[in-house]
Amino acid sequence: MEFVAIDWETANGFRGSACEVGLTLVRNGRVVQTWSQRMQPPGEYGTVLPRNREVHGITQEDLAGEPPFATLWPQILERLEGLPLVAHNAQFDLGVLRDAVTEAGLPVPTVRYACSLVMARRHWDQLPAHKLDMVCKAADVPLDRHHAAGYDAQACAMITLRMAQDRGARTLDALLEDLDVAWGHLDASTWTPCVVGRPRTVIEPQEEATATLW
Repeated sequence: MEFVAIDWETANGFRGSACEVGLTLVRNGRVVQTWSQRMQPPGEYGTVLPRNREVHGITQEDLAGEPPFATLWPQILERLEGLPLVAHNAQFDLGVLRDAVTEAGLPVPTVRYACSLVMARRHWDQLPAHKLDMVCKAADVPLDRHHAAGYDAQACAMITLRMAQDRGARTLDALLEDLDVAWGHLDASTWTPCVVGRPRTVIEPQEEATATLW
């Protein structure tokens, strides 16, 4: 059971306007480390809009002096350690990753990933909704600062581990198989979402619709 849970916060309606990232490393079924960092979004999308600020609390002043996304990206990539990713609503978070590196003129990495939102809908199927804070409550996982990237990444990791524990799954592959959820895949030319059952037709990135914050 080894993966990196990832969470992004964005500055505005452009999905690639990454302004904060959180990464939680899981090794041998245990949370090893959580790291988070704010950054200046790539390209011309650096303005923090009120709607986004109301969600995560990050202001324009908070980003002053933070490293640009392109400068920070090698550190992020190194911390992924070649492991699969897990995100809660991965369609959004993997979209942020793809659009941010594209806007910064960087190559899109090849990523295998799972969505804890999709998995949670299968595991806690009696919940009325499966937002991160609601799933954390069902899993008895603490979430001290929702929409702070480091806290959200750690919560995502812990609910994934809770599902694995409940189902006796020793690997992420085993957990996905038990839940009948397919791996997602992202690379420079294709994007296959993490879904229940067999994967849908591969999405061409240029045709993928923009995801919302939620």
